[in-house]
This record gives sequence, structure tokens and C-alpha cells, in this order.
Amino acid sequence: MSSLWLILLPALALVSWWLSEPWRLRRRRARIVRTPFPPAWRAILRRRVPVYRRLPVVLQRRLRERVQLFLADKAFIGCDGQAVDDEQRVTIAAQACLLRLGQADGGRFPGLHQVLVYPGPFVVDRVAHGVGGVQQDQRRVLLGESWSQGQVILSWPDARDGAALPDDGHNVVLHEFAHQLDQENGAANGAPPLGSRQRHARWAGVMQAAYAAASPA
Repeated sequence: MSSLWLILLPALALVSWWLSEPWRLRRRRARIVRTPFPPAWRAILRRRVPVYRRLPVVLQRRLRERVQLFLADKAFIGCDGQAVDDEQRVTIAAQACLLRLGQADGGRFPGLHQVLVYPGPFVVDRVAHGVGGVQQDQRRVLLGESWSQGQVILSWPDARDGAALPDDGHNVVLHEFAHQLDQENGAANGAPPLGSRQRHARWAGVMQAAYAAASPA
């Protein structure tokens, strides 16, 4: 019996830890949002993300909470000599969190681990498959990219300028983080996880109407 318990106890402890994970996550997130939002971060929001000032007060508060949670969970890494400070982190996080502002679960990006920030457009080398299976090396200059392995890569000047001009139809942060939403259910098919066919149909109708309204006649 004693040897059986030696086998069972570690297994029971592991199961107990796994079952308590959602509770521990909720407790941690509640602790984060109880922390006062730094005044310096609020100043960055008002200066760098003008759409923040247009939001109702209740949504401003919710966005600040989402930014706190995002910055507590995601690592920011400067690349090619780019220094990353709160200016970059808050500006990028606020734009990303706008995409999930209406979600009750705190607007997590569960598959995202790192945000890589470059001092400008960056170059990537890819192998392209042409006609007849011929492979060709291609070099592309990008402003941003989203990887299903848990990274988003951004050019800081373009992330900054996209936030500064919210009505020009160009925002690299929203674009790349929309890919993260798309990739949450595995396949990148243009739609986020919606849970049911009815929700998918409603989402498709709303998106189509918005796209038609924004398209030039």
C-alpha cells in the first residue's frame, strides 16, 4: 500500500495543480489590475494613442487594465539595436488590446509570447515555390509579421505612426495582431474563434457590411 501511495501522491499533486491553474490565473490577473495604472503610462496613451481619448471613460479604464495584463504577460525584445522602453511597450500594447476590448475574459492573446521590435522595416529571406516546384530565394522588406509560434514582429516607426493616425486605414499593429486572433484556432482562415456557426454567420455579416461601407464606390 505504501508503495502505491508513493506512485499516486505525485500524480494527485500534479492533477490538483493542473485543476487549480484557472483559479491561480484569475487571482494573478485580479492582482495585476488592482495595481494603480502608472501616470507615465497614462501620459503615453494620451500622447501616442489618440483613439484612447475618444473612448468613453469606462472603456478607457478597461483598456488600461488590458494593457497592464498584456505587459505583465508578454516579453518585448528589441532587435537590430532597437531599445525598448515603456514608450514602445505601452503604445504597441494599447493598439493590440483594442482588438479585444469587448471580450469579457480580459482579452488575452494566449498563443503570443514575444513582441519583437525593429528600428524600421526589416528584411526577411524566404524560399518561394514557383511553377513546376521550382524553388527560388526571395528577399522581402516588411513592416510587421505574425508567427503562429507565438511572436509578433514590428517596425517601431510604423507601429508609432499607425497609432498616431487612427483614421488613415493603415495600422501594422492591428494588422499583425489580427493574424494572432486568426491563428488561435490553428488554421489561418480569416476568422477568429467564434464558438458556433451562428456567431460565425453574424460575424461574417457584420464584417462584410463594414467592408462594403468602407470601400470606395
